Amino acid sequence: MKRLAVCVAATAALALTGCSDDAAKDNAAVATPTPQESLTPQTGPAPTKPGASPQAGCPVDAATLEKAFVANLDVSNAVDIGKGLTDISCADDWATGRTTPEVNDKATVLFQYDTAKKQWLAISGGTDGVCTGHVPAAVVKKLKNC
Repeated sequence: MKRLAVCVAATAALALTGCSDDAAKDNAAVATPTPQESLTPQTGPAPTKPGASPQAGCPVDAATLEKAFVANLDVSNAVDIGKGLTDISCADDWATGRTTPEVNDKATVLFQYDTAKKQWLAISGGTDGVCTGHVPAAVVKKLKNC
């Protein structure tokens, strides 16, 4: 009786995976995760260069900065972002991005990484002097478009 139960269970398992050897091989290949799939997803800020603060916001991508841009109504109402931000530059928790408007002049948007909130904030935007009065002189030298 015990042997019959084992045979029924094996037959049911075979029916679920298919009847041919090829189907069993295909299912086994799908079931085994790749090394990338078996890694846990990253949480927190993006990886930083060796020796950099783990709480730093750099590097940052355009999509992240565009979310910060939209969140600040003062900046987003004053500057036409157009098709998005390009020419992203990031240094010491500060970043700049260039707008891509279809009609208006290109502008620069300044962002700062808030280490307490762990998010990027749009600080100012315009065609000239965007970093003045906000970014330390040592950082201005590292950022494009300041």
